Amino acid sequence: MRSSSWFGQILVVIVLVAGGAILWRTSEAEQRLAAAERDLVTLRYADAAAKAQAPGRIAAVLPGNGHLTSDAKALDATAAYWQGDYPAVALDVDAKLLAANAAYRTARKDGGTWQAVVGKLDTVVKSYAEILRDQPNNAEASFNYEYTVRLRAVLAARKQPVAPFDAGAALTLHGFEGAPPEESDMKKFKMIVPMRPDERLEAEKAGKGTTKVRKG
Repeated sequence: MRSSSWFGQILVVIVLVAGGAILWRTSEAEQRLAAAERDLVTLRYADAAAKAQAPGRIAAVLPGNGHLTSDAKALDATAAYWQGDYPAVALDVDAKLLAANAAYRTARKDGGTWQAVVGKLDTVVKSYAEILRDQPNNAEASFNYEYTVRLRAVLAARKQPVAPFDAGAALTLHGFEGAPPEESDMKKFKMIVPMRPDERLEAEKAGKGTTKVRKG
């Protein structure tokens, strides 16, 4: 009886230790994904890609952890897109919107004859249309679809070669990096600092003259 009791206790301890280890690894995975998201929005794409790792096989199959693997894959694809790795993203069947965006960026980056570019944009338009059929309320896909259709129509009407356009490092998750207008003289830039309430009151008094006293 004692041996069976000890065996049962040891078995319980092993199960608890294994469960704790799995939960600990799951927590680590969640922390890595949170750090990857933070790196992504702060434009540290290489760091985000390095941290976007899926949890272990056992942790991934636990109830409630199924999203960790998909989230890690989505973060990795997003980081690759913003690093300009368009060919890799274009082949990702799980990130349809990113893949369509990557196909558009590739077409604009390569340029070429108007026939070639219009043909590539045809494929991009079809990709956006497929996304909208599955997700009619996807605002980003809807805007990109409309924009690509109009761009394709303009290029087809002009019938002129399309110059390559590489956004390069200037393109970020938040858009293009801001900069002063070209040929602007920043030396003439003046900073206006709001006055304090007491300073405004003194300024108002300075503009007023004394009350004139009528004589006689």
